Amino acid sequence: MSNDVAFLAEFADGQPARSALELAAGAAELATAGGGQAVALCYGPGAGAGAAQLGAAGASRAIVLGDEEAPAITVAAPAAAAVKQLEPVALLAPASPNGRDLAAALVGLLELPAFGPVRAVAIKDGRLQAEQATLQGTVITTSEPADGAPQPAVVLVLANTFTPQEGGSGTAEVSDAPAVDGGAFGKARIAESHPAEEAVANLEEATVIVAGGRGVGSEAGFAPLEELATALGGAVGASRAAADAGWVPYQLQIGQTGKVVKPSLYMGIGISGAIQHRVGMQTAENVVAINKDPDAPIGEFADLFVVGDLFAIVPKLTEEIKRRKGR
Repeated sequence: MSNDVAFLAEFADGQPARSALELAAGAAELATAGGGQAVALCYGPGAGAGAAQLGAAGASRAIVLGDEEAPAITVAAPAAAAVKQLEPVALLAPASPNGRDLAAALVGLLELPAFGPVRAVAIKDGRLQAEQATLQGTVITTSEPADGAPQPAVVLVLANTFTPQEGGSGTAEVSDAPAVDGGAFGKARIAESHPAEEAVANLEEATVIVAGGRGVGSEAGFAPLEELATALGGAVGASRAAADAGWVPYQLQIGQTGKVVKPSLYMGIGISGAIQHRVGMQTAENVVAINKDPDAPIGEFADLFVVGDLFAIVPKLTEEIKRRKGR
């Protein structure tokens, strides 16, 4: 067993996904503390050509599992073979649809323990420790593999748990994964593919988010929020209540069962701020809330809590932002 920390790195058009950059930073931090290296397991279109650039993000080595446009699960067999060779102390996987699929396949193929989705990972005295929210976000637990459990442990990591390195240099040493039979997983194919709306695709990377909840009242009620988000150069998000009501797509949902975001500014409008929503945005640098209920839970952790009618406040706020921008 080595002290290396491996991570799944998804690529598109030759560029690593943000999740790959985040996990590269996290794997490098964990591996360095234990005297090991961060090793990327790369897959997706252009992974072969782009794998070396993960060196600037923290990876010492990169193993290319496949670089075709195909379901992530198709590289499960070569990924399993690579993990067997590496014998890392941990395997980090993004808690994204592709990351979950591939991680689950590896857990099954290699009979490994799994944790997550987690919001913090540590390795102490050679043992993995994973921190996650349980019981609908009301309890934070720290777990570790049982004595004698197979290694590595597979850890699903929530978006924005780690911050990508900036200004890094260097290249990762690149090699191909062992040539193996892809098996049943290797036969999976994409039936249909189309780009998501820009606001949906960039929600987890947005520096400004304007989110609406039950208090917005309807699909039409999101129009003022969209105008405010545009004025701020941000994206629109929503609580589960708003998504369940069909007012916005589920891809915009923020919270325990939705996206986890970490913007510089988070505006919660008409959102009560229940714990299930809070776990998805509590790492925002600044939180502004607008709610007509002075006792709304979001007021307990908001940096600025405005009590009033959002339909009177939001349009005036948008006008003022536009006026100041036009100076």
